[in-house]
Amino acid sequence: MGDPRVKQLAELLVHHSVRVQPGERILIIGAAETAPLIKEVYRSVLRAGGHPVTQIGLAELDKIFYDEASDEQLADIEVMDWLYHRADGLIRILGAANNKELTNVDPKRLQQRRKATGKLSQYLMQGGAKWVLTMFPTQAQAQDADMSLEEYEDFVYSATNVDYKALQQSMLAAASRFNAAKKVRIVGKETDLTVDIEGREAVLCYGLRNVPDGEFYFTPNHLLTEGYIYYEWPTIFNGREIAGIRLRFEAGRIVECSAEKGEDSLIQALDTDKGSRYLGELGIGANFGITRPTKDILFDEKIGGSVHLAVGRAYEAGGAGNESSIHWDMVKNLMDGGELYLDGELVQKDGKWLF
Repeated sequence: MGDPRVKQLAELLVHHSVRVQPGERILIIGAAETAPLIKEVYRSVLRAGGHPVTQIGLAELDKIFYDEASDEQLADIEVMDWLYHRADGLIRILGAANNKELTNVDPKRLQQRRKATGKLSQYLMQGGAKWVLTMFPTQAQAQDADMSLEEYEDFVYSATNVDYKALQQSMLAAASRFNAAKKVRIVGKETDLTVDIEGREAVLCYGLRNVPDGEFYFTPNHLLTEGYIYYEWPTIFNGREIAGIRLRFEAGRIVECSAEKGEDSLIQALDTDKGSRYLGELGIGANFGITRPTKDILFDEKIGGSVHLAVGRAYEAGGAGNESSIHWDMVKNLMDGGELYLDGELVQKDGKWLF
């Protein structure tokens, strides 16, 4: 007998997130290691009257691709583009055998591929199809989170299988405060950063695009960011761990950057294109059930008492903004002396709301 929590997650993805309707074609993407969840999603889509189509990857295929592919092959996304445009919905399941598989791949080749596949993400962000992103717990993710697999499974399912309508309601008061503000000031360890959100409206996230969820975000006025920020929590980008990131912004642009670990990878990512040194998102973590970072942005950016700022592409749901082929979230911990101000008024201290 399988884990009943896997079936519960599949039902949530199919009926709450993507809301599969009879006759809809649903593309299910995941690695072989995520097979238990792929099977339950496949079953649930069929029972909902949908037509599931699977794309299942094998360990080491990505490494082989980047080792062997020509520039022409790196740029070719014709088949995936065809699939995306013919799908009514997409369920992408993260989880791998080895999260460090691409660590030694030339970052320039990763950037080439990211630029090519960027149009697929843009298509989804512009409403081309319904979509949701989730995580299936594997040994690789558990190791990154410094947990046993059993501990990590408990962590994942306690975060994913929740009441998302209640979570939505819990964010309304804070989001309304931000909607009425022009400037958000973030203060903390080696951090004093001001982000302009005048004229923007919060996008509340409660399990429709990410599972787990629990954040509200803004597309900032990206030419007006000023100040500096330090990220205590490490992040993984293109298979590389980058830690101790420091950024300084002037007139919206990152003019100085450094990292205690992985600095070369940080600089290469920020030099991807013209938009990769500007902000595309300001997000406020509002899921207070996720209490610790795990080096997985799907979870870390939702932590209540944190904020995250994404360099690169702005999501269309938040309004017009920065354009780039990357969207990289970095999470700032505010639970240890951090403060949030709205137009000069202190509204959060040590990760706790003051209203």
